[in-house]
Amino acid sequence: MAQLTLFELNNLIKSKLETHLAPNYWVIAEISELRLNQKGHCYMELVEKENNFIQAKIRANIWSYTYRTLSSQFEQATSTSLKPGIKVLFNLSVNFHEVYGLSLTVNDIDPNYTIGERSRLKEETIQRLQKEDLIDKNKQLELPLVPQKIAIISSESAAGYGDFMNQLNNNNRFYHFQTKLFPAMMQGNEAVVSIRTSLKEIYESEISFDAVVIIRGGGAQADLDCFDTYELARAISLFPLPVLTGIGHERDQTVADSVAHTSLKTPTAVAEFLISGMGRFDDLLHEYLYKIEKVCEAKLIIEQQHLQYLSNQIRQSAQQILTTDNHQLEQKSLTLRYVSKRYLERQQAQITTLDKQLNLIDPATILNRGYSITLKNGKSVVNQQVEIGDLLETRTLNKNIQSEVTAVKNE
Repeated sequence: MAQLTLFELNNLIKSKLETHLAPNYWVIAEISELRLNQKGHCYMELVEKENNFIQAKIRANIWSYTYRTLSSQFEQATSTSLKPGIKVLFNLSVNFHEVYGLSLTVNDIDPNYTIGERSRLKEETIQRLQKEDLIDKNKQLELPLVPQKIAIISSESAAGYGDFMNQLNNNNRFYHFQTKLFPAMMQGNEAVVSIRTSLKEIYESEISFDAVVIIRGGGAQADLDCFDTYELARAISLFPLPVLTGIGHERDQTVADSVAHTSLKTPTAVAEFLISGMGRFDDLLHEYLYKIEKVCEAKLIIEQQHLQYLSNQIRQSAQQILTTDNHQLEQKSLTLRYVSKRYLERQQAQITTLDKQLNLIDPATILNRGYSITLKNGKSVVNQQVEIGDLLETRTLNKNIQSEVTAVKNE
């Protein structure tokens, strides 16, 4: 049995590969790892997955000179850099080294495949959302007329967040908004989970928000890939509050923009949208107030005219009543004067008659006729008993006679 050293075996493998393999192959693979060394060489790990399970894996290298050229061309064509998580069509050479083993060398990259792959994945996501009736679900929520309590999902250090807050807080109409930041990663592999976590925190918050704003500043197009994922789009679509996006991009809408209640290009555009919404409501209120003022003024004029008419009517009616009453009073006064006079005359006649009667029965008149009055103890003896020995007084017209009773004779 022939024996080989390990070096001899590796040389044999290398010789067979060089003999039987073509100089290069076009291969579709996903970048799972990527790093650059100090000299500019790019070291990658390429994989092929089936339902997120790795079916194949191999090392690949792009030497510094080639990497500078290919990476620049790729980013210019796709608006994204070479990075883990994207599928790429590589032109590869197969290499076998006695010490370092099997590896691939990248000679060229076809960016059109990546562009098409990204478009395909995006289209598949949109079709899935449409099939599940999720594209317009968040749009069907009613945005308050004056949204003032705003939950913000962004990175606190992002320039877009600063621009948004500056625009919102320094608006020229001095409107006040209540905002709360829920920090999240806005790019990279962890962005989707981070943003969904912030949405969950907003949902569980004790604060009753009017709307949610998802904002970030500009950046490489590849940084926006997280906003094309089904998981994030579904979370936005099913969120119970209106979601506004201002991701800061110039290309076609992301999937997140498509399912959001309102999509705007930049964070400052979102702020201006909120300000202008409040401004429209404010202007509408002023218009209503103006209309109310005019209606009230017209109503006051009408009521003043009506009051003036009523006042004139009351004055005329009162004057007529007074005239009628005065006439009646004059008639009653004349009647009363006549009746009073007749009454007084009758009373005067009665008084005269009584006076004459009193004069006739006046003691002085009786005495003047020659009669006298006998008194006992100052009272007439007619109504009291007279006994012997009583002292009596007899009055005539001009004399008072004192006498003592010596005999009493009853008739």
